[in-house]
Formats: sequence, structure tokens, C-alpha cells
Amino acid sequence: MLSQRALEAFLMVMRSGSISSAAAELSVSQPAVSRHIRDLETATGLHLFDRIGNRVSPTEAAHALAGEVERAFVGLSEIEIAAREIRRGRRDRLRIAAMPALSMNLLPDVVADMKCAGNLPDLEILSSSTQSVARLVARRQAILGFVAPILETPEIRLLTHERAPLRCVMRRDDPLAARELIRMRDLADRDFIALSITTTTGTTLEQIFARMEQPPRIVMRARLSPVVCALTLRGVGIGIVDAFSARDHVAKGGVSLPLDITETFGFSVITARAGAPHPAAEMLLEHLRMRVAGYRET
Repeated sequence: MLSQRALEAFLMVMRSGSISSAAAELSVSQPAVSRHIRDLETATGLHLFDRIGNRVSPTEAAHALAGEVERAFVGLSEIEIAAREIRRGRRDRLRIAAMPALSMNLLPDVVADMKCAGNLPDLEILSSSTQSVARLVARRQAILGFVAPILETPEIRLLTHERAPLRCVMRRDDPLAARELIRMRDLADRDFIALSITTTTGTTLEQIFARMEQPPRIVMRARLSPVVCALTLRGVGIGIVDAFSARDHVAKGGVSLPLDITETFGFSVITARAGAPHPAAEMLLEHLRMRVAGYRET
């Protein structure tokens, strides 16, 4: 059975680099730390350190285990913080989780709108993949989730589905930058930075390109829209991203233009079926809908 004391000793040896330093940090004897390490190796069946004289050198297994233990200890720290906040009578925190395309662009705008309106709640934003966000919501570790279009499940309820335009992004000195509208045929044989086909938008664009006689020339792929925009600004090629990322692209000196396609960027907002709704959740959704509507009108 794993011992918390053994895990603490293991992490301290990994962080400090020696058993003697770990013992000093934990205010215990060096033999006690060595015993904890041996107990952990026995319990896990892993060889964690190579002994070289008076020194220890972590094995690959030790580095792999350390990452898992660190994550577990972070979770314990969050529980301790939550307990302190409850003791102090602090109001419930609205924890939301979102895929990067939304946590890096749209949601900061929504939060700023709420602050300007004087109704900003105690809020925390987590950023992760759609699959991870859905798991966090199902476990009630996040009250709201912002994900790629998703179906309801026995654990998850769909609150709303929103859509916003896709935009073509480029440098200001690009030959197409003076256009008012980008037609897909304008992209023929152009160097193009594509979103990964593991993303919903990347898959959508692949289908569009497959129907074109002369599609753009994909020079590389990226999983995140902000990365596509960054590469565009550096002259690697042009790209197509969601309107939220395109807005930041313009703020950094790039150009964003509408496209002659009906396809859009869609996302879902989800919550858990179990548990009471957070009082600030509907207010956040109202601000979100107003923001998204503004992007559709431009």
C-alpha cells in the first residue's frame, strides 16, 4: 500500500536532488528518507534511484512517477484551499473549463464584459481538450464546460450551442489583404497553415479543400488557432481560424477577412445533470451570447 509519507519523501528527493537535502527539508533523519524510498519501491515494484556512492540518480521510472505524484499532490492542495475558503464563508467559485480556442480569446472578452457591468463572480478558468473538459464537468469539477460540438450523455446536459464565422488570417502585406471578401478559389496554390484534422474546424476545412480543383498548399499543421495566427504573422503562410482568434490576430497587426463559405465555428456549453446550478452561470451565458452575436454581425 502506498504511504503518503513515502510519496512526500520521494518528491522531496526528486526536487532537492539528494537524500540529505530531502531529510533536512522534511525535518527527519536520512535513514528515515531512505526507508521511505525503499518502501515506495517495494509498493510500486519500480526501481526509482540508482545509488552512486553517497548520491542518488533518478531513473526514467522515477521521472514518470514524479509527474503523477505531483498532479495528485496538486489535487490535495486544491482541496486544502477549498476547505479554507469554506471555513471563511467565501462564496462559491464559478469554475469553468474550456477548449483553448475559447479560453484564450472569447472567454477573456466575456469576463471583461462582466467586470465592466459590475457583476464579475469569483471565477476560475481551466483550459483543456474537449474530452478532458467533458470529464471535468461530468465529475462536477467544473460547473460549465465550453467544448467542440457534443451530444448529451447521462452525466452531461447541453445548455446551448453557439456558432461564429470562420475568418481568413494573413499579414498586412499579403496580396489578398486589400480584398473585402476572400473566395476559396483565391487560396489556390497558396502556402496554407492548416488546423489539425483532430480538430472540428480542421476536419471541416479538409472537406472543403477536397472539393476544390486547386486547393491551397498545406505547408504545416497546428492544433491551436492562436498558433496558426502566430505563424501567419511570421510569414509562414495564410490560415483560416475562428472569429475569436482572428480578432486577436488583428490586434497584433494582422488582417482578418470574411470568407465565401457557409461553414462556421461551432461550440457547445455543457453542465452536469447532477447538482444545483451556480447562481452566476446564467449571467455568464447571457454575456457570452451577446459577445458571439457581435461576431456574427461583423
